[in-house]
Amino acid sequence: MPNLHALSCRSSGMPSTASSPVDSAPNIRRYPLLNVLMILLLGSASVAAMAQTPSDLEAAARQAERLQNEMNQRIQQQRLQDLQSDQPPTRLQVVPPTPRPRDSAACRDISTVEIQNAELLPERVRRDIQESYQGRCLGVAEIEQLLADITAAYMTRGYVTARAYLPGQDLSQGTLIIEVEEGQLERIDINDGDKRSISPGNVFPGKVGEPLNLRDLEQALDQINRLSSNNATMEILPGTEAGDSLVRFNNEPGQPYHLNLTYDNNGQKATGRNQLGVNLGLDNPLGFNDFLSLTHRRAQPYESGKRSSYFNNLTYVLPWGYNTFSLSLSDSEYASLLKAPSGAKLKTNGDSQTYTLQMDRVLWRGQSGQWNLSGALTQKEQGNYLEDILLEVSSRRLSVFDLDSSYTTRVLGGAFSLNLGVARGLHLFGSLKDASNLPDWAPRAQFTKYKYGFGYYRPFELLNQELSFNSQFSGQHARDVLYGSERISLGSLYTVRGFNEESIAGDHGYYWRNELALTHRFSLPNGRPALLRPFVGLDYGKAWNREDESAGDLSSASLGVGVMTGPVNLNLTLAHPLDSPKYETDQGDTLAFSLSLSL
Repeated sequence: MPNLHALSCRSSGMPSTASSPVDSAPNIRRYPLLNVLMILLLGSASVAAMAQTPSDLEAAARQAERLQNEMNQRIQQQRLQDLQSDQPPTRLQVVPPTPRPRDSAACRDISTVEIQNAELLPERVRRDIQESYQGRCLGVAEIEQLLADITAAYMTRGYVTARAYLPGQDLSQGTLIIEVEEGQLERIDINDGDKRSISPGNVFPGKVGEPLNLRDLEQALDQINRLSSNNATMEILPGTEAGDSLVRFNNEPGQPYHLNLTYDNNGQKATGRNQLGVNLGLDNPLGFNDFLSLTHRRAQPYESGKRSSYFNNLTYVLPWGYNTFSLSLSDSEYASLLKAPSGAKLKTNGDSQTYTLQMDRVLWRGQSGQWNLSGALTQKEQGNYLEDILLEVSSRRLSVFDLDSSYTTRVLGGAFSLNLGVARGLHLFGSLKDASNLPDWAPRAQFTKYKYGFGYYRPFELLNQELSFNSQFSGQHARDVLYGSERISLGSLYTVRGFNEESIAGDHGYYWRNELALTHRFSLPNGRPALLRPFVGLDYGKAWNREDESAGDLSSASLGVGVMTGPVNLNLTLAHPLDSPKYETDQGDTLAFSLSLSL
């Protein structure tokens, strides 16, 4: 007989009302006659499942968790892809003025320097500039250098239209007065041929009448060019009033819709290794510089009820100045035949729905880096079935709040990023609530886990060849025992390559991916430009649990190549496992391919 805490006597077509296995056990004991009637009514489907051994149920639960984790990774990758821009962050450079050399033979003794109307400069900065010139004999060259220093102090803070000048005055008393005209933004003009490709109210809200800052312009360009149909530039022009400025965005937008077709073998053998995907992207559908993405992936061939899987995702992104709001809806299903430890072939299937509301904000951006903060509220619901009987041990609804922070900056000619975050399970929207008497080894729905990671990307040249090094590290540490959907899962194209069919998972864990690539640009015989990108990779990952000493290590070496020409993109990756736990099946070398066509 199966463990009734793990197996619910409900068909897949009946809704689940139990909040946890702990809550369902008293009902089974309280109504023994009802349970007998339910078993008789369910008929042969129930009998087939009830006849399985506990090891069969455990095998089904493990496979369900592995397949759902693979779906969760795909959902996360699709959401990241929809939120990321194809363009690197905008960095506008302005060279501070350099005073011309002058003869400083004639000078005046200056005991006091006053900088007036410099409200945007911190008091400490003004004081440092003043003290460096007070008590000196200043000539024309020194005064021009003083004006240049004040202007440079503004420019380093992004205020590129501020101007320091010398008003008429009497220097006989030893006091030098410097006036500052900080200026303001008079208006914003859009030059795009009346195609309404840019919404100033979304990308540059509330800036008219305010001092003009270069960081605001960079952020606006990032939000505009987040849409792949845009390739905007900007220019600053004099306004109608002294000190005022006009910002003009120039853009020649392309087609607002994008269709991408993919075919790859990145799925699971149990649910369909080969996958066909279609993605439709719509730029600016509501006129707010917004973005809508629709994705569908399906196993090929699709054997309904035997070996099949599909995945749907809808993402909507809305920018608002330094904020970006997004809503993501995903659902997926799978079906598979499991060869159980008892030798029986069992039908397993499952479904999941994920809803995420997220807000990203750029807290700070400077000349060489920026600091981002994001908050996301996610509801995850998944159901797994063995012979149409719900497996409660691997079926649940969770609500999770994620708070993540990232800092990026330039280091040694490359881009360095540091990521820190925390996730907390909440009892919201009918999600699972932890019982008050759960043992230490039981997973928690109201959990806390910490996330961490870093990345470094460095392009360089060697023997006149374009190369790049990319290193990514990511991990998590849990304060509680976690359900499968919240554990870190290792062994996929996105974590440790070469282990698509055999993955490991744990409450704690990390992985480290390293890649060295060569970029070779050439032309095809028909003159079309093309790009060849061979690479080598080395990956390592480790996962372990809180309540036992079980641990696992994965490592692999990979060799691959990417070819891109026009709308066609082909990627091949040959991965060789180097190390894996003894209980894992050696699957040997794996070849992953992905072919995409952009229309």
